[in-house]
Amino acid sequence: MRVLVFPSGTEVGLEIARALEHSLHVELHGASSRVDYGVQAYARHAQLPNIADAAFDECFAQLLAQWGIDLVFATHDSVQDYLAPRAEGFGVHLVNGSPQTARIARRKSLTYELLDDMPWVPRRYANAAAVEAWPVVVKPDQGQGGQGVTLVADADELAVVLTRVQQPLICEYLPGEELTVDCFTSHRGQLLHVGARSRERVVGGIAMRSGPRPTDTQLNDIATTLNARLALRGPWFFQVRRDRQGDWKLLEFSSRLSTGSVVARSLGVNLPLLAVQDYLGRDLLLLPETRLRLVERRLENKAVLDYDFDTCYLDLDDTLVCAGRANPQAMRLAYRLLQLEKRLVLLTRHPGDLQATLEAAHIPLTMFERIIHLREGEPKSDHVHAPAIFIDNHFPERLDVSRRHGIPVFDVDAMDLLF
Repeated sequence: MRVLVFPSGTEVGLEIARALEHSLHVELHGASSRVDYGVQAYARHAQLPNIADAAFDECFAQLLAQWGIDLVFATHDSVQDYLAPRAEGFGVHLVNGSPQTARIARRKSLTYELLDDMPWVPRRYANAAAVEAWPVVVKPDQGQGGQGVTLVADADELAVVLTRVQQPLICEYLPGEELTVDCFTSHRGQLLHVGARSRERVVGGIAMRSGPRPTDTQLNDIATTLNARLALRGPWFFQVRRDRQGDWKLLEFSSRLSTGSVVARSLGVNLPLLAVQDYLGRDLLLLPETRLRLVERRLENKAVLDYDFDTCYLDLDDTLVCAGRANPQAMRLAYRLLQLEKRLVLLTRHPGDLQATLEAAHIPLTMFERIIHLREGEPKSDHVHAPAIFIDNHFPERLDVSRRHGIPVFDVDAMDLLF
Protein backbone atom coordinates (compact mmCIF):
# COMPACT_ATOMS: atom_id res chain seq x y z
CA MET A 1 0.00 0.00 0.00
CA ARG A 2 1.27 3.46 -0.92
CA VAL A 3 1.25 5.99 1.92
CA LEU A 4 1.91 9.75 1.65
CA VAL A 5 2.97 11.86 4.64
CA PHE A 6 2.42 15.61 4.27
CA PRO A 7 4.15 17.71 5.48
CA SER A 8 6.92 15.14 5.84
CA GLY A 9 9.56 17.20 7.65
CA THR A 10 7.56 18.04 10.78
CA GLU A 11 8.26 16.17 14.01
CA VAL A 12 5.04 14.23 13.38
CA GLY A 13 6.11 13.44 9.80
CA LEU A 14 9.51 12.20 10.93
CA GLU A 15 7.91 10.02 13.61
CA ILE A 16 5.61 8.47 10.98
CA ALA A 17 8.66 7.75 8.82
CA ARG A 18 10.36 5.93 11.71
CA ALA A 19 7.17 4.07 12.57
CA LEU A 20 6.48 2.83 9.03
CA GLU A 21 9.86 2.58 7.29
CA HIS A 22 10.28 -1.14 8.06
CA SER A 23 6.67 -2.20 7.46
CA LEU A 24 6.18 -4.82 4.76
CA HIS A 25 2.71 -3.38 4.12
CA VAL A 26 3.84 0.14 3.24
CA GLU A 27 5.55 1.95 0.39
CA LEU A 28 6.32 5.25 2.08
CA HIS A 29 6.28 8.65 0.35
CA GLY A 30 6.80 12.17 1.73
CA ALA A 31 6.03 15.67 0.53
CA SER A 32 6.66 19.13 1.95
CA SER A 33 5.95 22.75 1.08
CA ARG A 34 9.39 23.79 2.31
CA VAL A 35 12.88 22.35 2.10
CA ASP A 36 13.46 20.45 5.34
CA TYR A 37 14.66 17.14 6.79
CA GLY A 38 11.86 15.26 5.02
CA VAL A 39 14.14 15.12 1.98
CA GLN A 40 16.62 13.00 3.97
CA ALA A 41 14.03 10.95 5.87
CA TYR A 42 12.02 9.77 2.85
CA ALA A 43 13.53 7.86 -0.06
CA ARG A 44 10.58 9.02 -2.21
CA HIS A 45 10.00 12.73 -1.71
CA ALA A 46 8.45 15.67 -3.55
CA GLN A 47 7.97 19.40 -3.05
CA LEU A 48 4.46 20.87 -3.09
CA PRO A 49 3.08 24.42 -2.87
CA ASN A 50 1.68 25.62 0.43
CA ILE A 51 -1.99 24.80 0.99
CA ALA A 52 -2.71 28.55 0.76
CA ASP A 53 -1.33 28.60 -2.79
CA ALA A 54 -3.91 28.52 -5.61
CA ALA A 55 -1.87 25.84 -7.38
CA PHE A 56 -1.85 23.42 -4.43
CA ASP A 57 -4.92 21.33 -5.29
CA GLU A 58 -3.80 20.63 -8.85
CA CYS A 59 -0.23 19.80 -7.83
CA PHE A 60 -1.42 17.60 -4.97
CA ALA A 61 -3.83 15.68 -7.24
CA GLN A 62 -1.08 15.14 -9.82
CA LEU A 63 1.30 13.81 -7.16
CA LEU A 64 -1.33 11.43 -5.77
CA ALA A 65 -1.97 10.06 -9.27
CA GLN A 66 1.74 9.83 -10.15
CA TRP A 67 2.53 7.78 -7.06
CA GLY A 68 -0.78 5.90 -6.86
CA ILE A 69 -1.30 6.96 -3.23
CA ASP A 70 -3.87 5.07 -1.18
CA LEU A 71 -3.55 6.62 2.28
CA VAL A 72 -2.53 10.12 3.44
CA PHE A 73 -1.30 11.25 6.85
CA ALA A 74 -1.63 15.00 7.48
CA THR A 75 0.91 16.09 10.10
CA HIS A 76 -0.30 19.61 10.88
CA ASP A 77 -3.70 20.70 12.18
CA SER A 78 -4.24 23.29 9.43
CA VAL A 79 -3.33 20.74 6.73
CA GLN A 80 -5.72 18.22 8.29
CA ASP A 81 -8.46 20.84 8.32
CA TYR A 82 -7.75 21.74 4.68
CA LEU A 83 -7.51 18.21 3.28
CA ALA A 84 -10.41 16.64 5.19
CA PRO A 85 -13.25 18.10 3.05
CA ARG A 86 -11.23 17.52 -0.14
CA ALA A 87 -9.87 14.00 0.39
CA GLU A 88 -12.82 12.23 -1.23
CA GLY A 89 -12.46 14.42 -4.33
CA PHE A 90 -8.75 13.58 -4.45
CA GLY A 91 -9.64 9.87 -4.38
CA VAL A 92 -7.61 9.02 -1.26
CA HIS A 93 -8.30 8.08 2.33
CA LEU A 94 -7.12 10.71 4.84
CA VAL A 95 -6.30 9.24 8.24
CA ASN A 96 -8.92 10.56 10.70
CA GLY A 97 -10.30 12.61 7.82
CA SER A 98 -13.81 13.52 8.97
CA PRO A 99 -14.28 17.14 7.77
CA GLN A 100 -16.48 18.05 10.72
CA THR A 101 -14.09 16.49 13.25
CA ALA A 102 -11.07 18.22 11.67
CA ARG A 103 -12.89 21.57 11.76
CA ILE A 104 -13.84 21.20 15.43
CA ALA A 105 -10.36 19.99 16.39
CA ARG A 106 -8.73 22.99 14.72
CA ARG A 107 -10.77 25.49 16.75
CA LYS A 108 -10.77 25.38 20.54
CA SER A 109 -13.94 27.46 20.62
CA LEU A 110 -15.84 24.76 18.70
CA THR A 111 -14.30 22.00 20.83
CA TYR A 112 -15.38 23.72 24.05
CA GLU A 113 -18.88 24.44 22.69
CA LEU A 114 -19.36 20.79 21.72
CA LEU A 115 -18.38 19.64 25.21
CA ASP A 116 -19.61 22.52 27.35
CA ASP A 117 -21.90 20.27 29.37
CA MET A 118 -18.93 18.31 30.70
CA PRO A 119 -17.25 19.23 34.02
CA TRP A 120 -13.76 18.96 32.54
CA VAL A 121 -14.18 21.81 30.04
CA PRO A 122 -12.37 24.94 31.31
CA ARG A 123 -14.31 28.10 32.13
CA ARG A 124 -14.14 30.84 29.50
CA TYR A 125 -14.77 34.54 29.95
CA ALA A 126 -16.17 37.01 27.43
CA ASN A 127 -14.22 39.95 28.85
CA ALA A 128 -12.36 41.22 31.92
CA ALA A 129 -15.58 42.02 33.76
CA ALA A 130 -16.66 38.39 33.57
CA VAL A 131 -13.42 37.01 35.07
CA GLU A 132 -14.08 35.23 38.36
CA ALA A 133 -10.46 34.75 39.45
CA TRP A 134 -7.11 36.10 38.32
CA PRO A 135 -4.76 35.20 36.73
CA VAL A 136 -6.33 33.96 33.50
CA VAL A 137 -4.88 32.50 30.32
CA VAL A 138 -5.31 33.96 26.84
CA LYS A 139 -4.81 31.53 23.97
CA PRO A 140 -5.36 31.68 20.18
CA ASP A 141 -8.43 29.81 18.98
CA GLN A 142 -6.36 27.96 16.35
CA GLY A 143 -3.09 27.53 18.22
CA GLN A 144 -1.49 24.22 19.20
CA GLY A 145 1.02 22.79 21.65
CA GLY A 146 0.74 25.72 24.04
CA GLN A 147 2.10 28.14 21.43
CA GLY A 148 0.82 31.69 21.75
CA VAL A 149 -0.55 31.11 25.26
CA THR A 150 -0.13 34.05 27.68
CA LEU A 151 -0.66 34.17 31.44
CA VAL A 152 -2.44 37.43 32.34
CA ALA A 153 -2.42 38.88 35.86
CA ASP A 154 -5.14 41.56 35.72
CA ALA A 155 -7.60 43.51 33.59
CA ASP A 156 -5.07 46.11 32.42
CA GLU A 157 -2.67 43.45 31.18
CA LEU A 158 -5.56 41.59 29.56
CA ALA A 159 -6.49 44.63 27.47
CA VAL A 160 -2.96 44.74 26.06
CA VAL A 161 -2.70 40.99 25.40
CA LEU A 162 -6.04 40.85 23.58
CA THR A 163 -4.68 43.21 20.93
CA ARG A 164 -1.78 40.82 20.21
CA VAL A 165 -3.49 37.43 20.05
CA GLN A 166 -5.39 36.37 16.95
CA GLN A 167 -8.92 35.14 17.72
CA PRO A 168 -8.24 35.13 21.49
CA LEU A 169 -9.97 32.97 24.06
CA ILE A 170 -9.92 33.98 27.74
CA CYS A 171 -9.81 30.84 29.88
CA GLU A 172 -9.40 29.95 33.52
CA TYR A 173 -5.82 29.43 34.69
CA LEU A 174 -4.92 25.78 35.31
CA PRO A 175 -1.82 25.65 37.52
CA GLY A 176 -1.32 21.89 37.79
CA GLU A 177 0.39 19.02 35.97
CA GLU A 178 -0.07 18.73 32.19
CA LEU A 179 -0.50 15.49 30.24
CA THR A 180 -1.03 14.43 26.65
CA VAL A 181 -3.29 11.46 26.02
CA ASP A 182 -2.74 9.51 22.78
CA CYS A 183 -5.77 7.59 21.54
CA PHE A 184 -6.73 5.28 18.70
CA THR A 185 -10.19 4.53 17.31
CA SER A 186 -10.80 1.60 14.96
CA HIS A 187 -13.00 1.49 11.85
CA ARG A 188 -15.64 -0.10 14.08
CA GLY A 189 -15.63 2.96 16.35
CA GLN A 190 -13.87 1.10 19.16
CA LEU A 191 -11.55 3.11 21.39
CA LEU A 192 -8.60 0.71 21.35
CA HIS A 193 -5.91 2.81 23.02
CA VAL A 194 -5.94 5.54 25.68
CA GLY A 195 -2.36 6.28 26.70
CA ALA A 196 -1.48 9.21 28.95
CA ARG A 197 2.06 10.59 29.00
CA SER A 198 3.88 13.33 30.84
CA ARG A 199 5.24 16.58 29.40
CA GLU A 200 8.29 17.03 31.62
CA ARG A 201 10.48 19.15 29.36
CA VAL A 202 8.76 21.05 26.56
CA VAL A 203 10.52 22.88 23.72
CA GLY A 204 8.45 24.73 21.13
CA GLY A 205 5.31 22.94 22.25
CA ILE A 206 6.94 19.50 21.85
CA ALA A 207 7.53 17.23 24.85
CA MET A 208 11.22 16.29 24.74
CA ARG A 209 11.12 14.31 28.00
CA SER A 210 8.05 12.18 28.48
CA GLY A 211 6.87 8.95 30.02
CA PRO A 212 3.65 6.92 30.39
CA ARG A 213 1.21 7.79 33.16
CA PRO A 214 -1.84 5.93 34.49
CA THR A 215 -5.18 6.78 32.89
CA ASP A 216 -7.64 7.52 35.69
CA THR A 217 -11.44 7.76 35.56
CA GLN A 218 -11.44 11.42 34.49
CA LEU A 219 -9.04 10.84 31.59
CA ASN A 220 -11.00 7.81 30.42
CA ASP A 221 -14.21 9.86 30.60
CA ILE A 222 -12.70 12.58 28.40
CA ALA A 223 -11.47 10.00 25.88
CA THR A 224 -14.75 8.08 25.69
CA THR A 225 -16.81 11.28 25.42
CA LEU A 226 -14.68 12.64 22.57
CA ASN A 227 -14.87 9.26 20.86
CA ALA A 228 -18.67 9.18 21.22
CA ARG A 229 -19.37 12.74 20.05
CA LEU A 230 -16.96 12.93 17.11
CA ALA A 231 -16.38 10.85 13.99
CA LEU A 232 -12.94 9.38 14.64
CA ARG A 233 -10.90 6.68 12.92
CA GLY A 234 -7.19 6.31 13.54
CA PRO A 235 -4.78 8.11 15.90
CA TRP A 236 -5.81 11.27 17.75
CA PHE A 237 -4.92 12.97 21.03
CA PHE A 238 -5.93 15.50 23.63
CA GLN A 239 -4.09 17.55 26.25
CA VAL A 240 -5.18 18.20 29.82
CA ARG A 241 -4.00 20.13 32.86
CA ARG A 242 -5.06 19.98 36.51
CA ASP A 243 -7.05 22.92 37.92
CA ARG A 244 -6.72 24.43 41.40
CA GLN A 245 -8.76 21.56 42.86
CA GLY A 246 -6.58 18.92 41.20
CA ASP A 247 -9.16 17.90 38.59
CA TRP A 248 -8.25 17.43 34.92
CA LYS A 249 -9.44 20.08 32.46
CA LEU A 250 -9.28 19.80 28.67
CA LEU A 251 -6.80 22.12 26.94
CA GLU A 252 -7.15 21.00 23.34
CA PHE A 253 -7.92 18.08 21.07
CA SER A 254 -6.49 17.08 17.68
CA SER A 255 -7.56 14.56 15.06
CA ARG A 256 -4.00 13.78 13.90
CA LEU A 257 -1.05 11.88 15.32
CA SER A 258 0.77 13.71 18.12
CA THR A 259 4.42 14.72 18.03
CA GLY A 260 5.10 12.66 21.17
CA SER A 261 3.43 9.44 20.00
CA VAL A 262 6.90 7.89 20.02
CA VAL A 263 6.12 7.12 23.68
CA ALA A 264 3.26 4.87 22.58
CA ARG A 265 5.50 3.27 19.95
CA SER A 266 8.16 2.63 22.59
CA LEU A 267 5.49 0.78 24.56
CA GLY A 268 4.78 -1.40 21.51
CA VAL A 269 1.72 0.54 20.29
CA ASN A 270 2.70 1.76 16.81
CA LEU A 271 -0.14 4.19 16.08
CA PRO A 272 0.77 4.96 12.41
CA LEU A 273 1.06 1.24 11.65
CA LEU A 274 -2.26 0.61 13.41
CA ALA A 275 -3.81 3.22 11.08
CA VAL A 276 -2.47 1.32 8.07
CA GLN A 277 -3.79 -1.99 9.37
CA ASP A 278 -7.14 -0.39 10.21
CA TYR A 279 -7.37 1.05 6.68
CA LEU A 280 -6.99 -2.53 5.42
CA GLY A 281 -10.04 -3.44 7.53
CA ARG A 282 -8.20 -5.70 9.95
CA ASP A 283 -9.26 -6.28 13.54
CA LEU A 284 -6.47 -5.03 15.80
CA LEU A 285 -4.95 -6.42 18.97
CA LEU A 286 -2.54 -4.37 21.08
CA LEU A 287 0.39 -5.78 23.04
CA PRO A 288 1.81 -2.94 25.18
CA GLU A 289 5.03 -3.25 27.20
CA THR A 290 4.13 -1.63 30.51
CA ARG A 291 7.61 -1.60 32.03
CA LEU A 292 8.93 1.29 29.94
CA ARG A 293 9.17 4.47 32.02
CA LEU A 294 10.79 7.31 30.04
CA VAL A 295 11.49 8.58 26.52
CA GLU A 296 14.07 11.33 25.90
CA ARG A 297 14.15 13.23 22.61
CA ARG A 298 16.72 15.58 21.12
CA LEU A 299 17.60 17.45 17.97
CA GLU A 300 19.35 15.25 15.42
CA ASN A 301 22.07 16.34 13.01
CA LYS A 302 22.64 15.01 9.50
CA ALA A 303 25.14 16.27 6.95
CA VAL A 304 24.66 16.15 3.17
CA LEU A 305 27.89 15.31 1.31
CA ASP A 306 28.04 16.86 -2.17
CA TYR A 307 30.44 14.27 -3.54
CA ASP A 308 29.86 11.11 -5.52
CA PHE A 309 32.02 8.16 -4.42
CA ASP A 310 32.04 4.39 -4.66
CA THR A 311 34.43 3.32 -1.86
CA CYS A 312 34.87 4.04 1.85
CA TYR A 313 38.31 3.40 3.36
CA LEU A 314 38.08 2.68 7.09
CA ASP A 315 40.74 2.57 9.79
CA LEU A 316 40.47 -0.19 12.41
CA ASP A 317 41.96 0.72 15.80
CA ASP A 318 40.12 3.54 17.60
CA THR A 319 37.85 3.98 14.57
CA LEU A 320 36.02 0.77 13.73
CA VAL A 321 37.11 -0.92 16.97
CA CYS A 322 37.42 0.94 20.28
CA ALA A 323 38.77 -0.78 23.40
CA GLY A 324 38.39 -4.15 21.73
CA ARG A 325 34.73 -3.67 20.84
CA ALA A 326 33.00 -2.63 17.65
CA ASN A 327 32.22 1.08 17.56
CA PRO A 328 28.39 1.26 17.18
CA GLN A 329 28.54 4.53 15.21
CA ALA A 330 31.06 3.08 12.80
CA MET A 331 29.11 -0.14 12.32
CA ARG A 332 25.88 1.75 11.71
CA LEU A 333 27.62 3.85 9.08
CA ALA A 334 29.29 0.81 7.51
CA TYR A 335 26.02 -1.06 7.09
CA ARG A 336 24.33 2.06 5.75
CA LEU A 337 27.08 2.38 3.12
CA LEU A 338 26.64 -1.27 2.15
CA GLN A 339 22.93 -0.60 1.80
CA LEU A 340 23.85 2.24 -0.58
CA GLU A 341 25.99 -0.27 -2.54
CA LYS A 342 29.31 1.34 -1.61
CA ARG A 343 32.46 -0.72 -1.20
CA LEU A 344 34.21 -0.95 2.17
CA VAL A 345 38.00 -1.28 2.39
CA LEU A 346 39.75 -1.80 5.73
CA LEU A 347 43.14 -0.07 5.99
CA THR A 348 45.09 -0.89 9.15
CA ARG A 349 48.50 -1.34 10.76
CA HIS A 350 46.98 -3.40 13.57
CA PRO A 351 49.91 -5.02 15.42
CA GLY A 352 48.13 -8.21 16.49
CA ASP A 353 46.15 -11.00 14.84
CA LEU A 354 43.79 -9.01 12.64
CA GLN A 355 41.28 -11.79 12.03
CA ALA A 356 41.12 -12.65 15.74
CA THR A 357 40.58 -8.97 16.61
CA LEU A 358 37.70 -8.68 14.13
CA GLU A 359 36.13 -11.90 15.34
CA ALA A 360 36.40 -10.81 18.99
CA ALA A 361 34.59 -7.56 18.07
CA HIS A 362 31.95 -9.56 16.11
CA ILE A 363 32.82 -7.79 12.86
CA PRO A 364 32.41 -10.10 9.84
CA LEU A 365 35.23 -10.24 7.30
CA THR A 366 32.66 -10.45 4.51
CA MET A 367 31.55 -6.85 4.93
CA PHE A 368 34.84 -5.67 3.42
CA GLU A 369 35.66 -5.90 -0.26
CA ARG A 370 39.34 -5.77 0.69
CA ILE A 371 41.38 -5.82 3.89
CA ILE A 372 44.80 -4.20 3.57
CA HIS A 373 47.14 -5.00 6.46
CA LEU A 374 49.93 -2.43 6.20
CA ARG A 375 53.53 -2.68 7.31
CA GLU A 376 54.78 -0.25 9.95
CA GLY A 377 55.49 3.12 8.32
CA GLU A 378 53.67 2.25 5.08
CA PRO A 379 51.42 5.21 4.08
CA LYS A 380 47.73 4.47 3.90
CA SER A 381 47.49 7.01 1.07
CA ASP A 382 49.39 4.54 -1.19
CA HIS A 383 46.32 2.30 -1.21
CA VAL A 384 43.56 4.92 -1.57
CA HIS A 385 41.94 5.51 -4.96
CA ALA A 386 39.37 8.16 -5.79
CA PRO A 387 36.42 8.57 -5.89
CA ALA A 388 36.28 7.61 -2.24
CA ILE A 389 35.98 8.84 1.33
CA PHE A 390 38.47 8.11 4.10
CA ILE A 391 37.68 7.72 7.81
CA ASP A 392 40.47 7.57 10.40
CA ASN A 393 40.88 8.88 13.94
CA HIS A 394 44.51 9.90 13.31
CA PHE A 395 44.88 13.44 11.93
CA PRO A 396 48.26 12.92 10.14
CA GLU A 397 46.71 10.04 8.17
CA ARG A 398 43.75 12.20 7.14
CA LEU A 399 46.05 15.08 6.21
CA ASP A 400 48.21 12.83 4.02
CA VAL A 401 45.22 11.32 2.19
CA SER A 402 43.59 14.72 1.72
CA ARG A 403 46.74 16.27 0.26
CA ARG A 404 47.53 13.36 -2.05
CA HIS A 405 44.04 12.58 -3.33
CA GLY A 406 41.81 15.56 -2.55
CA ILE A 407 38.99 13.34 -1.31
CA PRO A 408 36.74 13.94 1.74
CA VAL A 409 38.35 12.74 4.97
CA PHE A 410 36.55 12.40 8.32
CA ASP A 411 37.34 11.82 11.97
CA VAL A 412 35.27 9.36 14.04
CA ASP A 413 33.05 12.14 15.44
CA ALA A 414 31.58 12.75 11.97
CA MET A 415 30.27 9.22 11.50
CA ASP A 416 26.90 9.89 13.13
CA LEU A 417 26.38 12.87 10.80
CA LEU A 418 26.81 11.02 7.51
CA PHE A 419 24.31 9.19 5.32
